[in-house]
Amino acid sequence: YDEDRSMLELVFAPCSPVAGGKIDWLKKSDRDIIAATMKELERLFPTEIGAHLPNGGAQLRKSAVVRTPRSVYAAIPGRNRYRPSQETPIRNFTLAGDWTSQKFLGSMEGAILGGKLAAEVVADRAAGQPTRGLKAVEPHIIEAAKKHVPKEPPGVKGSSAIAFGGGAVLSGGSAKRQSVVAKELADALVEGAP
Repeated sequence: YDEDRSMLELVFAPCSPVAGGKIDWLKKSDRDIIAATMKELERLFPTEIGAHLPNGGAQLRKSAVVRTPRSVYAAIPGRNRYRPSQETPIRNFTLAGDWTSQKFLGSMEGAILGGKLAAEVVADRAAGQPTRGLKAVEPHIIEAAKKHVPKEPPGVKGSSAIAFGGGAVLSGGSAKRQSVVAKELADALVEGAP
């Protein structure tokens, strides 16, 4: 612990045009991403960071850029109506997660809020209190489900964290690991291209 130092973690989202962003941050260099981050921090904290301050204010001592290509979906208008409520019509079955109906994108914050809302459903049911109720399923979804023909899942391509929707520090690890992760990142970017 050092009282003169702090840790700060930031997330760029959406980070590519496919996810609704104006800049494809996945294709930018670590240096570009760090420079943009520092510029934004200077804008947000002008009394703490920036060249105009004595000694430049707070200084970046080390950094790591982690790219997670499939971490955030495109937040287009109307999408939230398709997210299920935490309450379900099945007895003792409650949903939790960032993909359920809540106010955040698919994120850690969304997962926490989804879990909190699910806990409220469980607590309300246990106490015999009314819940927020079920969210109606869009009628065209019900109709489409009647006509749906199941398909085999396409499977996962690759073996690194990126293949499973996780992130990876591209500048770390053995040369072999860096090569595998870089190839899987390139494959993910090609798959996500319009």
